[in-house]
Amino acid sequence: MPKGDIIQGWKRRIAAIALAVAPPAFAAPDAAVTYAVSPRFEQDALVALDVRVAFKADPDGETRLSLPSRWMGHDTLWRNLAEVRVEGASEVVEDGPDGRLVRSRPGQDLALSYVVRSAIDHDPAESDGYPAEPWVRPDWFYVDGESALITIDGREAAPVRFAWRGWPAEYRLASNLEDARDDQAVEQTVLIGGKDLRVVRAGPVRLAVRGRFPFDDDALAKALATILRAERGFFGDALDTPYLVTASTIAAESGAVFVGTGKAGGFAMVATPGMTLDDLRLLLAHEIFHAWNPARLGKVIGPRGYWFSEGFTDFYARRLLQRERLITPAQFAAAWNQTLRDYDLSPVKTLTGAQAADRFWTDADKLAYQRGALLAVLWDQRLRRAGSGLDAAVRAQAEAFPHRQDAPLAELIADAAAGLGVEVRGDIRAHIDQGLPLVLPADAFAPCAQVLQVTRPVFELGFTPQVDAQGVMTAAGLRPGSAAARAGLREGAIVVEKRAGVNGDALQPYDLRIKDTPESAARTVRFLPQGEGSVAYQQLVLNPAAASDPGLCDFRP
Repeated sequence: MPKGDIIQGWKRRIAAIALAVAPPAFAAPDAAVTYAVSPRFEQDALVALDVRVAFKADPDGETRLSLPSRWMGHDTLWRNLAEVRVEGASEVVEDGPDGRLVRSRPGQDLALSYVVRSAIDHDPAESDGYPAEPWVRPDWFYVDGESALITIDGREAAPVRFAWRGWPAEYRLASNLEDARDDQAVEQTVLIGGKDLRVVRAGPVRLAVRGRFPFDDDALAKALATILRAERGFFGDALDTPYLVTASTIAAESGAVFVGTGKAGGFAMVATPGMTLDDLRLLLAHEIFHAWNPARLGKVIGPRGYWFSEGFTDFYARRLLQRERLITPAQFAAAWNQTLRDYDLSPVKTLTGAQAADRFWTDADKLAYQRGALLAVLWDQRLRRAGSGLDAAVRAQAEAFPHRQDAPLAELIADAAAGLGVEVRGDIRAHIDQGLPLVLPADAFAPCAQVLQVTRPVFELGFTPQVDAQGVMTAAGLRPGSAAARAGLREGAIVVEKRAGVNGDALQPYDLRIKDTPESAARTVRFLPQGEGSVAYQQLVLNPAAASDPGLCDFRP
């Protein structure tokens, strides 16, 4: 070896030895970040949450913090944070309203502390929706990480550690950060606690719930565990990974309401006390399925792709609940009948794909669900006739996506179906892009049910429900001579509770508890919401044999 090569070789070896034995000058950016949450009390009432975050400074000595900004239609979320300080820093400066630049020695141990204040000063009701901004009440709290946790830029891959500190023994507490994987995004966090919080388990599911529903906690936890097992099993995922569901009641103002959002390894929800377990099963099966659709099935493209991400999710929520016997064949058919009726009678059913996407958040919000679900039915029938089924196509789509990260949902499902012998691109162009109406063949649900065209009375509620800023619903624009008016409903009456009735279904009686004035006693009005004339739409007629043989509606390969 030439002398120069020997010298260079020794230099490389010396450098390698030095790197191996010398202590690091600063922490790697993937060093753990630790969050701790403590209570702040005033006169024994919980008034805020104290958050402390321990982390290492960036290698260049300048670390940026991101404060909560926007979430679920709410903005300027940093307004709910106060007393933002960083111990160990030489300087902390604002970098816009939702950012802080922390200057310190490279790799310095830093401790961020701040206070999370409540965005509400009352017990939440239907009009408050979901806690997209923090809810802190005198003896409980419900907080979404998107609105409350400050994050460190560039630490997306850093392990996260979590602790509850200083809480009285009478408080029960729960967060998905307790079971967090090292790659969990901090924003995908939920925190709930209170003197009245109840925590129950069923398999991998931990249910943390407060308030009272018309079913027991164990029944909900078991239903959740069954849904989770079915959906994980469908995609071949591990069945025992921990999963947290947080739930709280909110006061009803106009009827049964459910709002929720998926979190990392969990789901967070609120609902009015009148929600039944039957109501919640379909909603939860849909929302939990979003852990896979669209995130693991194709590139997300916004409202233009909602026909798949929402419509196919509706399809599988019903299918998997039916297979697990969490709903009956009659309930399965009823869910599809609502979709068929709403779609056939929709005034926006012929919008093009571009128009529907532009108007998704206004008057076309359900069209994507309906189109996608009905396309799923058509494709499943054709794929079953070809010897497979939609299940096989969706699983093939999931297997392909990791290798084609830039491929949109529609492209991947079309390729998967083509690989099983069925071409669906023409359907996408016709029914999604161009807005041509979808019509199911009579045997689309065979052998479970037959699809028939039915004629029914026109649905007419007879008044316009109007909700004020306080969440009070009144009957406005009452039509004289309508069924509601004949039943005794008066203009301006306060709707205390809707106890029965399905919007759009003229065959389902309405049962309303009303007050004529705020001071008057509540009374009941009942009526069939039927107007003049008739309408036609498709409906499922269940095979009578399905009642005793529900497997007819499973559509297994």
